[in-house]
Amino acid sequence: MPRSRGTERLLRLGLAALYFAVVTPAGLCVRAVRDPLRRAWDPDRASYLEPPPGIRPPARPPRTHTDG
Repeated sequence: MPRSRGTERLLRLGLAALYFAVVTPAGLCVRAVRDPLRRAWDPDRASYLEPPPGIRPPARPPRTHTDG
């Protein structure tokens, strides 16, 4: 049996209410407890750039071409 337009609207409204009642407060609580993007200022750090995980730096610098 196909659903009516009213049933579809009620279903979407219920899912939206569930999202804003459960998912949004959970995300706000997590952000209040910790900084997931590590945006906090650290005056002792020289650089905030971090290499991607799993990539090692090269063992030696690449050779450059010299003329002559």
